[in-house]
Amino acid sequence: MIGCERSSDVIAPLESELGKIIDYEKVASYDSGLLKTLAAEYDNVSISKITAGKIIHGVEVYKLIYNTVGYDNKIELASGVVFIPVGANNLSTISIQHGTQANRNRVGSINPLFAFEGLIAAALGYYACEPDYLGLGISETAHPYHHYKTSANTVIDFLRAAKEFANIRNLKLNGKLFLAGYSEGGYVTMAAQKEIELNYKHEFSITASAPMAGAYDLELTAGKILENDNYPQPAFLAYLIYAYSKIYNWNDLNYFFNEPYASAISQLFDGTKNTGKINESLPTDLKALLTPEFLTSIRNKTEKRLLPRLKENSLINWTPSAPMRLYHGNKDDFVPVENSYMAYDYFTARGADVELIIIPNGTHYTSAIPAILDLIPWFDSFNQSQFYVLN
Repeated sequence: MIGCERSSDVIAPLESELGKIIDYEKVASYDSGLLKTLAAEYDNVSISKITAGKIIHGVEVYKLIYNTVGYDNKIELASGVVFIPVGANNLSTISIQHGTQANRNRVGSINPLFAFEGLIAAALGYYACEPDYLGLGISETAHPYHHYKTSANTVIDFLRAAKEFANIRNLKLNGKLFLAGYSEGGYVTMAAQKEIELNYKHEFSITASAPMAGAYDLELTAGKILENDNYPQPAFLAYLIYAYSKIYNWNDLNYFFNEPYASAISQLFDGTKNTGKINESLPTDLKALLTPEFLTSIRNKTEKRLLPRLKENSLINWTPSAPMRLYHGNKDDFVPVENSYMAYDYFTARGADVELIIIPNGTHYTSAIPAILDLIPWFDSFNQSQFYVLN
């Protein structure tokens, strides 16, 4: 049976409480020499193209605990990490949204190396921020995977906290704000841009954004994935259904999943396992994983529970104001590249300043580094004094 869904008729929390820092602590510091070594070890060739001769700042790393709003419209504590370039001033801010993570400890506030992009951005002169997201880091709630409002609010409230922390540290920010993220981070980046431009332009002005390899049209994504009999990342699909079951109070996972998987899902997504481990427990054969009634109704576009929520949380229904550059590999085997084609066509038809960069023969994993290599000089073009141009 379909469970009753939560009422949306809930009193909103005071906006003055959102983004408020509850606690902070210094968790690490890196000198520029160590960062150069780490960058070279991170990727034998590609990352060194970004950093060779250009890392001139050491970095101080702080964990922030702050207020945000959960999917039940109540204030919750969340965590994130900020990276401060030592000796730099007149700083641009970059908010980096990380990709899919199911283990709540594999985030930047626990270990800064899990937010390596933020470390590099700060070493190159940015004030870099990376929220852990709800359900990760200190948060023990279910992670609201691909839920528009909660994803956006987590970023917006962390930007508020990061700004407050900059004041605490007497950092001079220049007002420029860049957003970037890959995979789930691509979705969260676009969600944050949409929410800011629709509702918070009085508070934030986005200089440029770069959503990369995200599932922006969730209906399209589900359709492309489920039209096949096999999907190599069943954890991604199960993560979304499990998250929505928590958000919308769907009590019976047997509607979606066959046994023994229906009974195992909540334990698989208890925050202690990464997606690789979860994939080992789920079949790539969709007919084995999903009930025939659910799979058939999705394929026929007659399904009444998940499909309306996918449409509600899709992002291709507004016109971006700030310049946007989309990145996607044309051989992405996890997140269909059609997401980026659809977003590009929709946005440009409405006059938005949007570019689409396709990574030739790029899979979901192999496209990340080429996208970052191209992204940095593009951001640099908006802020010549801050980032360093590639040779």
